[in-house]
Amino acid sequence: MKECDMSISQKITEILNDLNYLENAYFTNLENGHFDKNDFIETQIQFYFAVTFFSRPMAALAAKIPLPKMRLEIVRNVWEEHGEGNFKNAHAHTFEELLKRLGNVSVEDIQKRALWPEVRLFNTALIGISVLDDYMTGIGVMGIIEHMFSSISHKIGTGIIKRGWLNEQTIIHYGVHEKLDVKHSQDFFDIVAGAYQTSAENKYYIDQGIWLGATLFHSMYQQLYEHRKRRIFRDITTPHSRAEGIPC
Repeated sequence: MKECDMSISQKITEILNDLNYLENAYFTNLENGHFDKNDFIETQIQFYFAVTFFSRPMAALAAKIPLPKMRLEIVRNVWEEHGEGNFKNAHAHTFEELLKRLGNVSVEDIQKRALWPEVRLFNTALIGISVLDDYMTGIGVMGIIEHMFSSISHKIGTGIIKRGWLNEQTIIHYGVHEKLDVKHSQDFFDIVAGAYQTSAENKYYIDQGIWLGATLFHSMYQQLYEHRKRRIFRDITTPHSRAEGIPC
């Protein structure tokens, strides 16, 4: 990060060191071979519902940022999440392709899954924070999730390749986000860099967001791993609700 917001960088490092999120059982057991492939795929189907939902709280948060110049890069990020108008490059579509390559999972297979409460809690928290909380807290939440997902993408992508489930040529989605989300995170924190330095109140709201976002994301992965054996299917044929996200 730039010189002016080193204190945000220090706070991020402090919080993430405290959480030790990369030692989460989800990632360590993928790496050491103790994560059954079918269980992993089932948890990734659930994570798909977080992927498809993520741009919505981002868009809501962008609407709360007071100045057009400040919100420009966030609006650009929302557009990028949608493949910049090309749905083949939209994040929902690339994740569908990942699931297909991993386990021949179709969009119809995804539709048959019931949403786990851990993922609904994550999605609902994000939209609630983005709509109801101070926009600086929302920026802290979304920025730290983007920051964490860069490293998480590397861990998961490496784990998939190490297990031999896909290779570097066939893996999709995670390789892109390992690099892309570094920029996305920076875009969020650049908005509040000056405010962080000049006001104790602003600093408090931003720190709250960083703590909250990191805790939410870390906890969701913990819960996905804990409940990896869960299999819940829907007995209805209607699309998933608006809160869950609808496959493209």
